[in-house]
This record gives sequence, C-alpha cells and structure tokens, in this order.
Amino acid sequence: MSNADEVTLKMAEAEDAQAVLQLLRQINRETAVVMIDHLSSLTVDDEQAALHEISIRSDCLVLLAMLNQQPVGIVTITKVDEEANAGELGVAVLKKYWNQGIGTLLVNEAIYWFQNYSSLAHLVLDVFKNNSRARHLYQKLGFIQTSTASHEDSRGRQQDVILMEFVNH
Repeated sequence: MSNADEVTLKMAEAEDAQAVLQLLRQINRETAVVMIDHLSSLTVDDEQAALHEISIRSDCLVLLAMLNQQPVGIVTITKVDEEANAGELGVAVLKKYWNQGIGTLLVNEAIYWFQNYSSLAHLVLDVFKNNSRARHLYQKLGFIQTSTASHEDSRGRQQDVILMEFVNH
C-alpha cells in the first residue's frame, strides 16, 4: 500500500454480497482458515439475504476493510450460543495485505461494537494453534485462552485449535 492508500471500514450491506463472496473465496484459496460451510455453492442471493438479516440484528456484525473501493479484509461476529448469549468472532485478510495492521483494525472495531452496541454477553473465537501471529494479536487485544480442541480446517485437515474469550476490562 502506498501512503495515498487508506483503508476504511464499512458495515457490509446486502449490495456488497458479490464482493463479500469474492473476498471470502479468494481468502479461502490463500489459506485454510475460512470455515464457512458450502462457501463454493453460496449464491449472491444467499449472501444478500444473510447480509440483510445481519444488518437488522444486534447480535451479529459484518465489517469490511476497504481499499480503493475493494474489500481486502472482513470481520464477522455471529451468535453461536443461545444459552450463553455468545458471539463468535472471525477475521480474515487477503494475503497481500497481511502484516499491515488491517486485522488489528478489524478486531478492534469488532470489540468496540461488541462493547457498545451488541446485545451479546460473551465474545469468543477459535484460532489454529500454529497461527502464532493471530494468537498474539488476540491476546494483545484482551482475549484469554479458555480451552483447546481439534477441528478440521477448510481443506479437511485436522488441526489443534485454541478457544479464546474476550475479557471485558
């Protein structure tokens, strides 16, 4: 990125469905961390409906990191546990833009939303154990390890994961 390039954040809207799908599919080609069932078969109409539903809820969020009108990163919070009123955070950035602060920007904004606007009581995530950069970022931003597990990545390989929860200070 040049100095003239500035990353901005925007709430994803139904009109962003095609760009969101393209972003997620590109990230999925670059890394095994996008854990979206049936990503390859999702249609623009499916994504439009999902983004519309998310836009009217207080327990879900989709934010895009935009560079020159194109999404280069995404952060999501989706409700996962009715009983605990928990939302799961997911973040991904195009490989070309790794290590430029975009992931940190997205996670910080998601935490701000969680603390100030969300109806959720807990914010959780799981991160592959071998992803030390992401683990360090989450710890730096206030997440603590709660347990470990094993999950299949998007390429079907079994991976050790660390489950983390955001601690509201």
